[in-house]
Amino acid sequence: LEKILMMKKSPNLLSSGINAEYGGVKFSEEEITAFFNKYDTDKNGEIDFNEFVALSMALRTNAMSAEEDAMAKLFASIDVDGNRSLSHSEIREGIANFTGKDTNDEEITKLIKQLDIDGDGEISYEEFSQNILTKIALAIKQG
Repeated sequence: LEKILMMKKSPNLLSSGINAEYGGVKFSEEEITAFFNKYDTDKNGEIDFNEFVALSMALRTNAMSAEEDAMAKLFASIDVDGNRSLSHSEIREGIANFTGKDTNDEEITKLIKQLDIDGDGEISYEEFSQNILTKIALAIKQG
């Protein structure tokens, strides 16, 4: 099994695969080789199963960081007063800006009830980041 999962070092093969995957973004041979060498930790010219798992976990971590960064930026763009809590009016305006779709007070109240874990009537960053993507997607789809 491990032999099947090994990738031989080939900058041309890696380059064509990565460039095809990323829609024409061109990576130099040096960039591809540096990327490969970073994850070929035993320097045997192959990425074996364990190195592949480490590579996959690193890529997932980077993607999670990018997602968390995007979530924080979205929250900050909605949190007009900067108090790290979203009020009824901030949510309403944020949804309108984000979707281009106006929502009524009843819809916002319903959304707040779904997201407001601590019951304070507003959405904290923690509540937002834990639930917002699913709940807004559902609210938009149903609305």
